[in-house]
Amino acid sequence: MFKQVRWRLALALATLVGLVMVILIALISRSTCINDPACVSKSLWWATAVLIVLVVLFACLLSTRLTTSLNQMIYTATQISAGKTPPRIVPTSQSEVGESVRAFNQMVDYLRERIDTLDAENQQFSLVLDNMADGVLITDENGYVVLINPTAERLLNAKESGAIGNSFASVVRHHELISLWQRCRERGREQVAAVEIGRSLFLQAFVTPFVQQGVRAHLIILQDLTQVRHLQTVRRDFVSNVSHELRTPLASLRAVIETLQDGAHKDPFLAQRFLGRAEREVDTLTQMVEELLELSRIESRQVPLRLAETAVSDLICIPIERLRPQADRNQVTLTLDIQKNLPPVLADVERMQQVVTNLLHNAIKFTPIGGTVTIKAGQGLSNTRLLPEVIISVRDTGIGITSEDLPRIFERFYKSDRARTRGQSGTGLGLAIARHLVEAHNGRIWVKSKAGKGSTFFFSLPISQ
Repeated sequence: MFKQVRWRLALALATLVGLVMVILIALISRSTCINDPACVSKSLWWATAVLIVLVVLFACLLSTRLTTSLNQMIYTATQISAGKTPPRIVPTSQSEVGESVRAFNQMVDYLRERIDTLDAENQQFSLVLDNMADGVLITDENGYVVLINPTAERLLNAKESGAIGNSFASVVRHHELISLWQRCRERGREQVAAVEIGRSLFLQAFVTPFVQQGVRAHLIILQDLTQVRHLQTVRRDFVSNVSHELRTPLASLRAVIETLQDGAHKDPFLAQRFLGRAEREVDTLTQMVEELLELSRIESRQVPLRLAETAVSDLICIPIERLRPQADRNQVTLTLDIQKNLPPVLADVERMQQVVTNLLHNAIKFTPIGGTVTIKAGQGLSNTRLLPEVIISVRDTGIGITSEDLPRIFERFYKSDRARTRGQSGTGLGLAIARHLVEAHNGRIWVKSKAGKGSTFFFSLPISQ
């Protein structure tokens, strides 16, 4: 192509020179000094000067046209190498230079398409990496971190700016993870281990070697299994607690049966006494089974809620009157404090009365003689949804709950030490049922307590709009 350009330039120059020579010969032949050598020589010099000027002008014109397109192509190539997307070059002619510009534009279009594709793939990769539930790190052959995602930063309490370029050991700061990485490097195959960081984080770590562009590197994946481990603990405790709760009434029933078999049934008074005891144990087992079934239905959302606009007093007053005899027997004072002009809430009256009854029953049960249980209701603001809500609280002056028991107080069958210490009976399902019922109403339930200083249980309900 450029060979054709050179031939065209040579042909144009030859044509220009020939044209000038023809004009010069014609002028000399017509002039009066054709027989004068000095005059002819002078004319030739002038003709040569004119020819040189014309050739220079012609060359400048051609070079300007050529260099303009070439400069545009050089500028475009520089912009592309810098990662920018310059506009297309407009061809100035239909010549070979114009064809070169059009071919260059096609190449630029292809490169721009490839760059856009790579950018889109890179954005997708970054999006996936940033939103992965697992932590991801990549280290080079020498153990320096070259990539870390936000989940890994959170799990390791590190920041990307402080992790990239630093050693893996200084970023993770945990001897088990460091040892796992070193074993993978030495053995050249994937290493897996369960790692516990502190008391609240349990990780499954995978360290895998790979080769990238001839250089060895390591991929580290951190799976947060804290919740899974917590569920395993809850399941184990659930089985243990169910066994414990069933063992006591079953052992009591067995003792009653053996006593009756040994001849107590012959004494009407003793028989009636032991049969009454057996009936109470059967009632305990029946209550436990019923509460388990109810909790299962609530958790699986098989219990329909009959939501209606309800006054807060309707949720509180009936449970208070129902439990006042129990409070009087325990010599516990019940007080009620409802904020005036409270807006109605959207609730299932029967279910919410069940929640209040459960909280009141526990408060009375764990408050010593002469103590006080206070029920309050007032308007508040949700911390998460920033919507108005009604907050109901039940505060007692009882023995309180230890800080170790507080996180698990709403788990089914979980009983705090205060229940076992005082020998109070109960299935351990009431607070679990209360939590699920409140959450089914889009409410919240929580507790504040200190051992020896009483407890306050709160729950919220959204205001009816």
